[in-house]
Amino acid sequence: MKIVLVNVKFSANLGDGIIAECLAHALKKRLPDIEVVNCDLAGRTEFGERSGMLRSLAVSVLPGTPVRLKKTVFAKLLEVMVRRKLLPGYERAMESADVVLFGGGQILADADLNFPMKIAAAASVARNLDLPIALHSVGVGKDWSPEGAMLFKEAFVGSDLVWASARDTLSRQRWRRHFNGADIASLRLSLDPGLLGAIAYGPAEKSARPYRNRPLIGVGVTNPATLNLHNDGDDPSASAPDVNFYQKCARTINQAEYDILLFTNGAPDDEAYLRRCFPPSVLKDFDEDQISIAEPSKTPSELVATIRECDGIISHRLHANIIAYAYRIPHVGLTTNRKLDEFFAIVGRKEFLFGQSGTKPEDIATAIKRACETPISKISHMATISRVEEDLDELASALSKIKTRDGRKVALV
Repeated sequence: MKIVLVNVKFSANLGDGIIAECLAHALKKRLPDIEVVNCDLAGRTEFGERSGMLRSLAVSVLPGTPVRLKKTVFAKLLEVMVRRKLLPGYERAMESADVVLFGGGQILADADLNFPMKIAAAASVARNLDLPIALHSVGVGKDWSPEGAMLFKEAFVGSDLVWASARDTLSRQRWRRHFNGADIASLRLSLDPGLLGAIAYGPAEKSARPYRNRPLIGVGVTNPATLNLHNDGDDPSASAPDVNFYQKCARTINQAEYDILLFTNGAPDDEAYLRRCFPPSVLKDFDEDQISIAEPSKTPSELVATIRECDGIISHRLHANIIAYAYRIPHVGLTTNRKLDEFFAIVGRKEFLFGQSGTKPEDIATAIKRACETPISKISHMATISRVEEDLDELASALSKIKTRDGRKVALV
């Protein structure tokens, strides 16, 4: 059986790669004879590959452009790229496939038609090839434009969905609202495959800093332009953290008797912002060996290795928090996006999640200290991981029932 995973595996944000690798690992474990082929929605084929000017345009230029002009420009550029570059790649990936599986990640979101246009194109290829479609552990965005909603409906309404699941309750609610009245399956709940990170990537290695006598806290830095682009929190006007916030946060955590490892989820714009926040002139204010910058992660496994070296994690990025939880590393989340709210609620850690408005560096330092002093319960952790495993058992069972009938691939129940 050939399964085509449609996702954004090779995104500059390596959290998306973690999802894809953990999902593929889990499926191969359950269905040893399958062939898993990845189809990146942006047409990338390896980590570190830039997807062109569109992402840079969206992050740095388009946010300040008048809405009507922004939509027109981006839609035209996307249309050309999808037709000339992406569709042929989707067709090659799905050749001789048995099923097309979309997921996971926040792919049912509409930021200037980016995902709607690509997903509609990929789904059209699957339909033309008479292939069943599945969705697993997808995140669903809050607001879809009328054009985006039309494209998502074109992709999935009336399709042969052999499996459909969302990664959290909020995404299920949004799915129902967006597809209200449409002929489409309801979503079950399947937790994020990244929660199996400790299984997929293996146990943490012995620390590379055996001389360390203070706990090491990883502080994830994210470019505020990226956070603002994807802000769907309760306060859409809330601004993302600035240079001053990150610097004060590091100083406060250091004063609380922790060493600091600064890192990102791999995106070049995040790496550049990290170095803007912490130039040599700022780093010299700290005692030697009490603050360091991690080597930029180029692959998901490198990001996982960075996170699991730490004794605690603070980050806006969902999958930095997910991997920390997978390894039972205390973690504190900073959020402008409801997907973090949902994850922290699922794992029972909402007391360690902070919105941007009114949050002070002292609050973060107090929270990470409390988190380090309150280990993640082995029992609750095992229960969460068991839920993910059970979800994937059911997914694998559904996929295994896909057979060929009358020249078409169908799910035989």
